[in-house]
Amino acid sequence: MKVEEIQAQFQFECQPEATRYIEEVVKSAVAQSTFLQQLEKELMEITSTKLFDWIDHIEVGLRNGLAEMGFQQEGATRLSRIFHHPKAQLPRVVVRDDTTPFIKIGINIDSCADFLMVRGLKRSIVGSPELRRAEVVRENGVSVSIIERRAGWQMEPSNTMIDTAWAKEKWQTRRRQGGDEEDLLHEAMLIAEELVAKLGTGLAASIVCQVEREYWQTRNTAGQIQKARQDRLGMGWANHDHHTFRASRTHFHSTCRLFEILGFRCRERFYAGLEAGWGAQVMEHPETRLVLFVDVDLSPEELSIDFSREELVTREKLGTIGLWCALHGESLLQAGMHHLEAQFVFEKLAHDLNESGVAMMPPFSNFPHLKQAFTQGEVWKVAKNRIDMLLQKGLITESLAEQFLTKGAIGSHLENLERHDGFKGFNQKAVSDIIRRTDPRGSFGA
Repeated sequence: MKVEEIQAQFQFECQPEATRYIEEVVKSAVAQSTFLQQLEKELMEITSTKLFDWIDHIEVGLRNGLAEMGFQQEGATRLSRIFHHPKAQLPRVVVRDDTTPFIKIGINIDSCADFLMVRGLKRSIVGSPELRRAEVVRENGVSVSIIERRAGWQMEPSNTMIDTAWAKEKWQTRRRQGGDEEDLLHEAMLIAEELVAKLGTGLAASIVCQVEREYWQTRNTAGQIQKARQDRLGMGWANHDHHTFRASRTHFHSTCRLFEILGFRCRERFYAGLEAGWGAQVMEHPETRLVLFVDVDLSPEELSIDFSREELVTREKLGTIGLWCALHGESLLQAGMHHLEAQFVFEKLAHDLNESGVAMMPPFSNFPHLKQAFTQGEVWKVAKNRIDMLLQKGLITESLAEQFLTKGAIGSHLENLERHDGFKGFNQKAVSDIIRRTDPRGSFGA
């Protein structure tokens, strides 16, 4: 299959009609709910985010015309049907078998207990680790619930008790360094298989990504500052858009395989080899809200292959991704994620983080439907043995080696993203530009 044919399967477009419908329901709910009015204001002022981007689902009475807007039914309960939009990044729509105008709004958060704690509220939290929820308020025909969703798109939580603490600890305490990288990745795969066998792919993937966010955050100041802002309202990172991992050509296949074990499925592939010497496999999890970018160096002649499933031979020259991995380690091991991207009010986040001493790089997407920018890179120290290895193989110059040893190299970012009209895709050309601008060699004008 030609590159153009493969990419055509994942050409996402704006979905303004579907978006406007949900926005109107939310606007109506906010107008009737003092709680939502206050939350909307606090989210904007304290976290630089929009209420809309935190919504898990809306629930309304009987409604026609959803199919014409692109929604598809994906499930049903005794009293309702559940719809999603496969071509858009939008909340689910739950349609009840009645005609009452009562509206229910479900809000995504990381922890029901945290959300209630910061407000001093006592509410009943029901459910299991896959889905926990609590109704926070019911007023003027509007019910607002918080949703702690880790797997599945069911709307009614079960009472099944599942112990997940051991799973998180197992992924947290796995070896990230101190051995052959292929062996370490093999160990990680075995742990992933154990998690899936006992918890299922959805819950296992959610726990793995939670730990990877936490590990990334320990090494990224911008992430720490923004997470603290969001934790002031008990929201956590439930506004995440995607997680970006980097892999060397040697370990790219193993990296993708590990995520496939966790239930991720390959979506579009980025073919920017001719432009910027790199490619990326986008992966999406059908049971969760999780989306991944997995980046790798590519050559122009490799653009037509399924590089997520075919072995990539070692090259004599390192591109941006390969050099980053050589300096810091694989994303699934010592380095951690390159960046976490979450949804914000684009200009406000840039202003608010700047007030906290975190600068933003120039935008690499600046469209009405998609805005993207990195924070200035977090500089990490580079181990001398890694620099010596690169020198011995002739992969860097003496000048670069000295710069990396004394000044370090850019390691990670937080990405500022704002979407409109339900746009689900990415801007490939713009991503190629930012890959070039974040090459470690560019930090020193080399």
